[in-house]
Amino acid sequence: MPVAKLWGKLLLWLVFITPAFVFAAAQKPGAEHNKLPVRIAAENNWPPFSDEKGKGLSAQLVSAAFARSGYKIETVVVPYARALYYTAKGKTDACWNVTRQANTERDYLLHQQPLFQAPSSFYYHKLAKSYRSVTEIPDGTVVGVILGYEYGDLFEQHKKRFQLVEVSTHPQLISLLQHDKVELAIFFDDVLDYYLAQQAFRQVRLQKGQLNHVSDIYVAFSRATPRSAELANALDAGLTELQRSGDYLRMLKQFKQNQSSGAANTPSRID
Repeated sequence: MPVAKLWGKLLLWLVFITPAFVFAAAQKPGAEHNKLPVRIAAENNWPPFSDEKGKGLSAQLVSAAFARSGYKIETVVVPYARALYYTAKGKTDACWNVTRQANTERDYLLHQQPLFQAPSSFYYHKLAKSYRSVTEIPDGTVVGVILGYEYGDLFEQHKKRFQLVEVSTHPQLISLLQHDKVELAIFFDDVLDYYLAQQAFRQVRLQKGQLNHVSDIYVAFSRATPRSAELANALDAGLTELQRSGDYLRMLKQFKQNQSSGAANTPSRID
């Protein structure tokens, strides 16, 4: 073959074949484009799990678990209702601190292993009632809750019977209950303990009633994002590795010690 024709064919291969080869290689599983940071909407009103900066136990666990699977996270800190909206619309890959219940499983893709559990209870201002579940709360009762929060499937089934007062922050909800603007409020116990330990709430006295629900807490992934199943699997794999190594228990133990230390230095505000 003449040299001129050989060079011509080589140039043709370089121009047309090589770019196609490079593109195909970039599409292989595990390629760099699949390791883009996981963009998470972090709520700003659920300390000690996720505070005004999106920091807390949720960030620690999710960041560590994703790191075990080779991912980094980026957070955008917003109110919880907006975090759910961003995730549903695919503006973020996910949001955290979502309870597994019928409506969240319908609207989002949840991973398999919960991050942790969080109990919630009924709270009152002056006199605690004996309601053992939401089924015993009378129709028309004025109940205070946080906008967008989940309080269990049973609450979802009965909430239309109540006069719900939904607010965006825990200080708002505490104030409503303290000034008898609602008859009862539902708080996650650890979150209320955190707020009542702050200087601004030193004079607040609330009555704790019965347990409402123990929520399994998850990261909710967007059904509008193509890689959500991949990310959910990666998070589960990372959580499994954290548990296998003992790091998960160490992180929870340290978290509980920090909480106990804070509580020990602050008089109880719940009678």
